[in-house]
Amino acid sequence: MSTTDDIPTKHMIALYYCYPPAGLPKDQLEPHKLFHQETCTNLNLGGRIRVSEEGINGVLSGTENALREYEASLRKELLKLVVVVIDDNDHDDDDPTTEWLDIKYCHLRNDIPTEQQLFDSLQVKITREVVSLIEPTPQNQGKNKGKRCRQRRKQKRKEKQMQEKLAEASVGEDDSSNNKATAVKLAAAKEVVVNIEDWKNNTPAQHLSPEEWNNKLLELAQQEEEGSFEESEAVLLDTRNIYETRVGHFAVPQLPTLFPNTRKFSSLPLALNTEEAAEALAGKQVFMYCTGGVRCERAGTYLRALSDSNSGAWQGKEKPKAIFQLKGGIQKYLETYGEQVEPKSDDDADAKPCLYRGKNFVFDQRRTDPVIGNGITSKAASDSERVSSVGQCIICSKTHDDYDNGFSPCDEKEARCCRCRVLVLVCNDCRPNVRSCGEPETDNVTDLLCGRTTCIDEGNIAENVETVRF
Repeated sequence: MSTTDDIPTKHMIALYYCYPPAGLPKDQLEPHKLFHQETCTNLNLGGRIRVSEEGINGVLSGTENALREYEASLRKELLKLVVVVIDDNDHDDDDPTTEWLDIKYCHLRNDIPTEQQLFDSLQVKITREVVSLIEPTPQNQGKNKGKRCRQRRKQKRKEKQMQEKLAEASVGEDDSSNNKATAVKLAAAKEVVVNIEDWKNNTPAQHLSPEEWNNKLLELAQQEEEGSFEESEAVLLDTRNIYETRVGHFAVPQLPTLFPNTRKFSSLPLALNTEEAAEALAGKQVFMYCTGGVRCERAGTYLRALSDSNSGAWQGKEKPKAIFQLKGGIQKYLETYGEQVEPKSDDDADAKPCLYRGKNFVFDQRRTDPVIGNGITSKAASDSERVSSVGQCIICSKTHDDYDNGFSPCDEKEARCCRCRVLVLVCNDCRPNVRSCGEPETDNVTDLLCGRTTCIDEGNIAENVETVRF
């Protein structure tokens, strides 16, 4: 076999989504699901694919050759399904799918075996949405309605109990009026989240390429440093979950970042409807980002609808001046500004001004992508100290960013809170001294808890939203 044929046989991960302008025809969802099943099976691809009237969202593993053949077949299939629905105009030689099918090819890690990073099965399912931002109501849950209702009731009881505990700890036992006020405030916030109708019809966020993203943010950081504004003109918004931001995030010198600190994406609407979020985002240029871009597609639309509603925490607040999203997400950004091997030395004059620090958490068998961000700490990339790791051990605060402590994620030895099961960072030195969720009880070993000494149900309290300036 030739050398050119050898190169694409390496295994990779394909991360993709698409929101066709007119969606997918409802009567073609089952045939389209079958297309994915047959094509992936024939190409020996594994992974997860969601198919809905809105579009598609998927993550697959396989050889690069097979993944690119799948992409070519998918584009042809989408042209048959979608373009005729949109219009019958001649598209010349252009492929319209390039406008709304976003696909990234991701490298495997070198520190764990290849076979342990690949999906061992294929799951293709028809869903209500490409990605779920608003939790379903009893009217639109479908055949799993009973199970989902029970899960949601359990989660609500859990949230209520945790809110009561936090309120007692913060205001004392005698201040019951403050507790009631907090409860009323949270209930009102949830009501606003539920009652925003047709929010998906709002204009989505404007896409910025990695280069445009860097240029805009660096320019704003420069203006901020020079004192051109009385207060920050821009704010970054990380739409991911707290356990993702623990190992990596954007950090632009001089500019603030809003971290919702959620446990799941469907909690983001409530987090955005808090006083902290409204104060941070109102009247600003908002730069939002996520792993690959798909969550920002919905988060940007929802934020615009929420700020337009003049309700809840946004009552009387100015709307964001502009809402941008990083096209292709962190994954695409690190293809341009990240480093797969050892970080470059600080005196490398050709170093690109990377604004991302640390690892990119991913939802596949790798846990984190091998390409890291070696982020700058000042606007001058060549002479600044760089930061390539942001995680810390919850016990000793030592720098640490590996939930699995050297094991493969498929070994299921990751550190989790014994009560709420959220992922927790514990360094290799401290790990033998704590018991993770699911591990047997042992003498002289304490339970691992997400609040170090107690479980704080990390990520499930909307009031955990925080704004950080780097």
